[in-house]
Amino acid sequence: MGKPDRDSPIDPHVAAKFESDGRVHEPSTMRSIAAVLSKHIEAVEKPGFSGSAMTEIQLEAAQFGEWTDAKIFGATAGRDSAGQKLGQIHSEFVKAYKDVIAAIEASAANHTEADTRNEGA
Repeated sequence: MGKPDRDSPIDPHVAAKFESDGRVHEPSTMRSIAAVLSKHIEAVEKPGFSGSAMTEIQLEAAQFGEWTDAKIFGATAGRDSAGQKLGQIHSEFVKAYKDVIAAIEASAANHTEADTRNEGA
């Protein structure tokens, strides 16, 4: 794992903890990362951005333009309920994103438990 991109939306103070080999064993850092990711997924889940509106989109070739490439793309994108497929992909993305957040939080909990056991508490 490399160093984090300094232009990333993750707080630079959190990102600075990755400057070693990229691995993080601090539960608080893991929870901070999960919190940042949770904040960003909220924007995608706001009403009107849920992906359900996309399922009602019925695209036609003419909506992409009249030049040759647009017609070809439009014929493909407008066929076979592309709006429904886009909505489905959006929903799958949100689910996978939430699964990553849950995995980070679970890892933080596991590290906290292991730290507690190792300390003899």
